[in-house]
Amino acid sequence: MNVRFICITENSIDLAHKISALLDNNFFSVDMDCVIEVIQYSDFKKHKKHIFGESDFLIFIMAAGIVVRSIASLLIDKFSDPGVIVIDELGKNVISLLSGHMGGANEMTMTISRLISANPVITTATDVNGLGSFDMLVKRVDGCAKNIRALSLEINSKLLKRKTIYLYVQSEFRRYYSDDSCVRGFCLFEKYEDIVAKFKNFSNKSINESGADDILVVVSDSVSLVRALQELNLRVIPVIPRKNVIGVGCKKDTDTNEFDKFIVKVLVENDIIIDSLCCIGSIELKEDERCILDFSKKYGLEASFYKPEKIESVQAFYDKSEFVKKQVGVYSVAEPVCHIMCDGNIIVSKVKYNGITMAIGRK
Repeated sequence: MNVRFICITENSIDLAHKISALLDNNFFSVDMDCVIEVIQYSDFKKHKKHIFGESDFLIFIMAAGIVVRSIASLLIDKFSDPGVIVIDELGKNVISLLSGHMGGANEMTMTISRLISANPVITTATDVNGLGSFDMLVKRVDGCAKNIRALSLEINSKLLKRKTIYLYVQSEFRRYYSDDSCVRGFCLFEKYEDIVAKFKNFSNKSINESGADDILVVVSDSVSLVRALQELNLRVIPVIPRKNVIGVGCKKDTDTNEFDKFIVKVLVENDIIIDSLCCIGSIELKEDERCILDFSKKYGLEASFYKPEKIESVQAFYDKSEFVKKQVGVYSVAEPVCHIMCDGNIIVSKVKYNGITMAIGRK
């Protein structure tokens, strides 16, 4: 994560360093790769296109008008722009200016305001009305949803009009909504059976009717659950959390198609939607292995490779193979790597096929 403070005056530079230190201790997790920089406004103007495109958060400590004029030509949309925040140089007001939801500017604004005892300025309609939002619901689980732009507008508008939007969250993901801030205003179902009981006898209607109130947002990575709900007479909108990881091991020069088919087969057998994957990992020795890199690229996954010393730190929990030890220097790869990526929450233990091993975990 890249956070840049843009400053003009000495006071603003001092405030930036103060906030930077506080954020480092209170906002970012220990395992998060985060870079915080304090940049002079004159340097920002020279390289603003690059800085804007490479930042997750831009925190300007100056007048809001200067910021608006500086970045206007760089804006794309709220799903791609960084979170932009403006603070006056005395630290009295913290303003969420752009990408409040998907860019995280609202959350960052609230955090900074709390840390420096400032006044947070949030103008997003759902937030000021004490409601959740569809885009924040998706963001909270790093999720994916088809037509997210149109759905965000439609569902958030319905929430503001106090229309009924139903929501069901698979039990494994409910902890991501424990503070309830992004689900306020939704009508929550606790049990799958309650959804079936309510909707199984509904008269059939056009589920694509734009004015229909019978919308159910489902946060799940289960193929069978989503399909079962889609059989009911209501409009189901799946949100797929991208929280699943796979640790893999393979022999050298494993065929890409064989590797792909095996992983997809294991996912299907375990009722896991492939879009729920966020990362694939292996030992450092495999960082140039074509089948892993091809799979990562095809499905848009982060690829992580770990040093033997890191793998050894958790391999005592898993079966050992002398053959694997001779080949790569550790007793096992797939499960320990998966363990590292999901903090030990392995949901599918090691599966083997023709020199390929894999394990699935959930963050």
